[in-house]
Amino acid sequence: MKKAVWATFYHMTSTDENPQHSYCSDSWCKYQQLKAENQESTYEHPVTFDEQVTNLIKPVYETLASDDLLKRCLGGNTQNNNESFNHCVWNFAPKHTFTGKNVLEIATYTAACIFNEGFLPVLKIMETMGLTLGQTARDYADDVDNARILRAEKTAEANSKEARTLRRALKAAENDNFEETEGLLYAPGIAD
Repeated sequence: MKKAVWATFYHMTSTDENPQHSYCSDSWCKYQQLKAENQESTYEHPVTFDEQVTNLIKPVYETLASDDLLKRCLGGNTQNNNESFNHCVWNFAPKHTFTGKNVLEIATYTAACIFNEGFLPVLKIMETMGLTLGQTARDYADDVDNARILRAEKTAEANSKEARTLRRALKAAENDNFEETEGLLYAPGIAD
């Protein structure tokens, strides 16, 4: 991960006079692709950051590549609240599909409602629009909210340190139990 972080920095600060692609992967770096064909001299670097900008953003990259930060990513628990909210927005207005400003605004407001209060505000929005909603819509909103809460609780429980400690203790107890049982079954001279 550290290499990938620095790859973007050095790739974006590379020039024709000073190519810095040692961290780059040939799967995405045109320079490395041409180098594999011995044609790297034909590559023209795009305009890069000037020295002032490079000096300003380098500390950000140092932080991103720090061991302390990267250790926190090892468990896969990297999604913060902003990323979670963005995921909600992109469910309504996918990135790969062009939407206008109005649609994106509506998607953002709707995602904010769901993110903060659950699915029930969507029903209120629909009522404000003049739609008549029945008990089935309310049941659906409750089911969606309950499923979301249950999923969040399971994730939090599975990822908590206490849960890992408990699982480890249960596994050790289970292993002790197996050893006791196997000790009786396979003790020397048991067949005598």
